[in-house]
Amino acid sequence: MRFSVKTWICPMLGLALVVTSACNSSSGSQGSADATDGAGSHIDVLCIGDRIDNPPESFHYSYKYSDMSGSTQKDADITPQVMDITIKDKSGSHSFHGVHSNEASWSSAVVDLSNLSMTAMSSRLVILNDTSAIIRQGSEAMNGYDTTKYLIDTANASSSDRKKFDFLLGTGSFEKGTAWVPADGCAVKLVLDEAVQINGSLKNAHYEIDRIKK
Repeated sequence: MRFSVKTWICPMLGLALVVTSACNSSSGSQGSADATDGAGSHIDVLCIGDRIDNPPESFHYSYKYSDMSGSTQKDADITPQVMDITIKDKSGSHSFHGVHSNEASWSSAVVDLSNLSMTAMSSRLVILNDTSAIIRQGSEAMNGYDTTKYLIDTANASSSDRKKFDFLLGTGSFEKGTAWVPADGCAVKLVLDEAVQINGSLKNAHYEIDRIKK
């Protein structure tokens, strides 16, 4: 049974439920005020998992993550028939060739491209989406697609949104970056820097995602 897409989506569903519950308990009667303050912009990256599992076209996928403990870089040339993956992290470097007609091979390739840091980044966007932290900038060509550019900055968010971010991410936390989203709603590029409070201290991390049309 194919499990590859679930590897991307299922952890995120649990995080989304936690975030929703926290937002409801913290905002209470302020919910309508937060919605009014929000810019109404929405950025989706989990959809990339679907594009990888069932490629509608040929593209290059790149994912980069770094924090104080190290860095990870994943690159894949993907077509509807095959994908070739190269992964570099603190354990070293390895490559994998996935064949779509072979279910086990393809599922293994997709799982190779998924990880918990991707889920963590997606959970941040769940918190930021439809708030004043995301501002539309206008049209811009990116990675072979016609896109809308969005700036992400919690420091420039409304006071009610900042209170929500402090509650969910910790006092002193921030999210700042840029996203490019085409008409289909699935981001083709995202750069995000963050500091999130974990166990009483701020943890800094950097994320980059690229989906480049070939």
